[in-house]
Amino acid sequence: MGAIPVPGFDRPVELIQQVHRRIEHRCALMGRLAEHLAEHGCDADARATAAHIIRFFDEDVVRHHEDEELEFYDSVAGAAPPADRARIGALVAELRKEHVILRKLWNEALRPQLAAVQQGRAAWLGGPDVERCHALYIEHTRREENELIPIAEACLTPERLERFGRGMAERRGVPYP
Repeated sequence: MGAIPVPGFDRPVELIQQVHRRIEHRCALMGRLAEHLAEHGCDADARATAAHIIRFFDEDVVRHHEDEELEFYDSVAGAAPPADRARIGALVAELRKEHVILRKLWNEALRPQLAAVQQGRAAWLGGPDVERCHALYIEHTRREENELIPIAEACLTPERLERFGRGMAERRGVPYP
């Protein structure tokens, strides 16, 4: 079995969903790291895993949130059928607030703990913070996928999707397909 193919920037909605799966995976990985630390201490595997998680949240998740906040949310809200616009607009406002909560949880609670593990200074990762992060991300991504993505798939024009994909590629400094 090979690796799961990653959609390209020419399929931006699928790419958002793929990043959601990767976020869920990294949150679960934090839980496994906490268990590993309790059993094995801060060994080389723990330090490498902590570095991997930090890099993912500092780079990929930051860009992912930018993709959603700079283009995706407003595009979907604007493309929604008129009868749904107020509801979708309120949902988008809630999702933006959740991003603030998730960033704060990452920056103030989880990242410092993971940095200590990465540097070999700690052999503990806070269970409640890890569990809260995982639960919040699961709820957040499910709301996006169950409420926003169906509207995006139904209402965003191919031209708008291309602009969105080009913006994603540009923020990463890579060529658009």
